[in-house]
Amino acid sequence: MAESGKRTAKRKYEDERRTFLSEWEDLYFFVQRNGKPFCLICQTSLSRFKASNLERHFTSLHSSVAREFPKGSELRKHKVKTLKGQAEKQTQLFRKFTKHSETVTLASYQLAWNIARAKKPYLEGEFVKKCLSDAVAILCPENENLKRSVKDLQLSRHTVEQRISDIDNSVETHLLSDLQKCQYFSIALDESCDVQDKPQLAIFVRFVSEDCTIKEELLDIVPLKDRTRGIDLKETLMTVVEKANLQLSKLTAIVTDGAPAMLGSEKGLVGLCKADDRFPEFWTFHCIIHKENLVSKKLNLDHIMKPVLEMVNFIRTHALNHRQFKNLIDELDEDLPSDLLLHCAVRWLSRGNVLSRFFELLNPVKLFLAEKHKDYPELHDPQWISDLAFLVDVLQYLNGLNVDLQGKLKMLPDLVQSVFAFVNKLKLFKTHLQKRDYTHFPTLLKASGQEAEVVKGSAARYATLLENLEQSFEDRFFSLRQKRQQITFLINPFTAESDCLKAPLVEDEAASQLEMIELSEDDRLKSVLREGTVEFWKIVPVERYPNVKQAALKLLSMFGSTYVCESLFSTLTLVKSKHRSVLTDTHVKELLRVATTEYEPDLKKIVETKECQVSH
Repeated sequence: MAESGKRTAKRKYEDERRTFLSEWEDLYFFVQRNGKPFCLICQTSLSRFKASNLERHFTSLHSSVAREFPKGSELRKHKVKTLKGQAEKQTQLFRKFTKHSETVTLASYQLAWNIARAKKPYLEGEFVKKCLSDAVAILCPENENLKRSVKDLQLSRHTVEQRISDIDNSVETHLLSDLQKCQYFSIALDESCDVQDKPQLAIFVRFVSEDCTIKEELLDIVPLKDRTRGIDLKETLMTVVEKANLQLSKLTAIVTDGAPAMLGSEKGLVGLCKADDRFPEFWTFHCIIHKENLVSKKLNLDHIMKPVLEMVNFIRTHALNHRQFKNLIDELDEDLPSDLLLHCAVRWLSRGNVLSRFFELLNPVKLFLAEKHKDYPELHDPQWISDLAFLVDVLQYLNGLNVDLQGKLKMLPDLVQSVFAFVNKLKLFKTHLQKRDYTHFPTLLKASGQEAEVVKGSAARYATLLENLEQSFEDRFFSLRQKRQQITFLINPFTAESDCLKAPLVEDEAASQLEMIELSEDDRLKSVLREGTVEFWKIVPVERYPNVKQAALKLLSMFGSTYVCESLFSTLTLVKSKHRSVLTDTHVKELLRVATTEYEPDLKKIVETKECQVSH
């Protein structure tokens, strides 16, 4: 049977745009609350503003009210007014309770954030609550509202754990969102074992936005269940990259600790990534701080370190000897350090600090070992004392370089500049020693006051040692010197050569040369450079200098060291200690991300989101 015509489309309630009518208060005892009609008698909410629905509800459920309070009478109006007042009081009470609940929850999130940032256990929440309760009882004994608020704080172990997890989710959401919008990024990787001997691969990402904002954040820390070969590291990295939905076309560099499994050209992580078509052409770096530390070990002065460590261990590792040595220092009543330092091979600055402290306490050490009838002929050998003083000075300079290379958000040109400035210092030191000028060697100068002839006779040997150290720096940082012209362009593009930019920093080398020439004559931008490197590149217009701006953004996005990874592993020893070794991998990742992030989470928004989820 043919249809007589098209069916009329059924109207939707949302399209009718109905509103609440004021006369419904007197007719049906309804008011508007939270966008819905609310019955003052039975306190029930209906879904729609339809007079027929309200009338049906009133006549079927409250017919007795219609008889007792006739329509249009003053008695009915008074009843409506009374019921509205009672409903408003209930609403105000509920709002007050809700506000109190939200405030207390927000406070618990803030405390959980502080606990995680301080790398403290979840149980610290209960301790903090007890401290707050005791403090309020003493400072504000009459303030019952404050006492009740502190009592209502949710800070149990499981609650703090959940709060930190919520904060981590918020931070991760912001991170992944920023990574999608960033211009370029680089990756820093390092691997270390935790307290359970489980290898943990830390993956950090450094990225730069269009406005030259630079951030360094923990992308993930992944436990390696079995082996740590290059293929295992590559598979783990790809899993993290896919999970974060990273666009590999934006990758500019990979920085590692220099282990064969990382830097191997064939079976290492870097070699495997370069052979993978999904990866673009990118730079690779062996961590500059690691390379500096390897170079410092080229100082072949084991005849100094071995006796010193033996003497330090004899004094420090025996409790009685340690107490007696400290008492001896107190009795000497001189302006001396209070104790010797123990050596730790994995700490970058340890060797220099141990030797420096040993030299400062050389006389007390001689006295103490003589009392203990321990014979170390080196302590009475002028040549050995001179070598010790020389090594102290050189290691202090190396420690200064190491400290200068450390830190977050360091730009690659600054790290390169520090390294090659130190190489030039070594050349100066060598020249001065050849002239027997000890101006830059205060410890050696002090030793030369007692054994001048010995020190003078060793000056040439010391100069040779510095020359070898200089050559070691040149060898280790040869690849970095080759890239230096491209890297330092970021600091002052006006003095750089027009052809300094090469692939992969730029895609069109010919166009970049023309842009460099034009940029070098841009007087307006020259005045901006004094405000700082990042501020300068914010101003450089991408429309006029697209290739140059692209190269600058890529360089800004590059890690120069794995310092952030090393710093994370230091935090890992606090978070996952022998007392907290049963923490799951998920908990460890959440704690480390919250403890190290530079994001400031919007805790109020997190609370509102949680409340909305609960209400639904």
